[in-house]
Amino acid sequence: AEAEGSRKLPHVRKVTLQWCAALAACVCLLLGWGFIAQHLSGIADYTGDETKVTGAAETAQADGAGISLSEMAAAQDVQQQEQQNADTWPKTFTVTLGGDTTLGSTDDLRKRDDCFENVAAEKGYGWFFSGLESLFASDDMTLINFEGTLTDETSKKQKLYNFKGPAEYADILTLGSVEAVNVANNHTLDYGQQGKEDTIANLEAAGIIVSGGGQLGIFEKDGVKVGMTGYCFPYKDGKKDISADVKALREAGCQIVIASFHWGSEYRDDFTGEQRTIGRAAIKAGADIVVGTHPHIVQGIEAYQDSYILYSLGNLVFGGNVDPDDRDAYLARVTFTVYEDHCDAPELTVVPIRLTALDKGTDYRPVVADETDSERIFKRILKLSSNMSDFVNGELSAY
Repeated sequence: AEAEGSRKLPHVRKVTLQWCAALAACVCLLLGWGFIAQHLSGIADYTGDETKVTGAAETAQADGAGISLSEMAAAQDVQQQEQQNADTWPKTFTVTLGGDTTLGSTDDLRKRDDCFENVAAEKGYGWFFSGLESLFASDDMTLINFEGTLTDETSKKQKLYNFKGPAEYADILTLGSVEAVNVANNHTLDYGQQGKEDTIANLEAAGIIVSGGGQLGIFEKDGVKVGMTGYCFPYKDGKKDISADVKALREAGCQIVIASFHWGSEYRDDFTGEQRTIGRAAIKAGADIVVGTHPHIVQGIEAYQDSYILYSLGNLVFGGNVDPDDRDAYLARVTFTVYEDHCDAPELTVVPIRLTALDKGTDYRPVVADETDSERIFKRILKLSSNMSDFVNGELSAY
């Protein structure tokens, strides 16, 4: 009997488990239908030519449990578009190049009522690029020369001007839709090596791509990689070879390479032989465009080997001067047709700007020049330029 019972027990347990599983499935099915009926009771009210989504979607939003169906659909559309953009070649990629930018001032200037820091406290960090923000936001990448430091360091070098601002001033760039900076200039070490390290760390913490002084930067969007390098005077024997940087950036997959140089003489509007030598060598080394800074005023442009050398863009947001004598500057809007492994020659649009809309003093807020000033600044640049007699300025589309 014991042996017979042991043979029948597995059969009994199997049948019992089958009935339990069936019962559990029925209970779950009933509960599931009840839940669905409760939440779908008001989901779709069809009213002729539109369907109103209520019920579960609104309940989820009210409870903070999710997003609406329309938001989910929009997110899927964005993902699909991004994937399509990344897989479609060739594509158009636009870079905006801006000049010398100093976020902060000197110890002496901070004593003034009209200093940069007081304007930042009064107007907010979004103020400074608000006159150009829509222009920057409509491109794919904006690169500027960051001339100064973001640090709490107090030990400074003995020099005429030492620029610095707090770490949170990096937000001024992100609010202004600035994605990348060059830091190869004569103010990066105003507060020593510690000040430089703090500045780079604070910029990168804000999501800004940093390049210059031997540090290569790569910005990537929709499958396009933009490589950046930059250097500052003094240049040994008046030359600078960037071929190793260009090679490294190409090997990293960059279709576009931008070379920045801090060079020339302050407030001198004609470019020097050294600038021309270095700029041309950079193009020959494979840079797709060369951008120059340091003179603080506009210099000419040279068309060279299907590209351009922008000798000086002038200032941009410059906290180091409370009343600039020369208020002219320009942005370079550069558009590339990009393929999987290279780009075509750049198309250039010169965008004249004024450092401020004010006639006296400054509010540190550059603006696009009006029609009269724009024509005057453009003519000023062309007069100082080389091989640009046939240049036709690109049109600035709505932004």
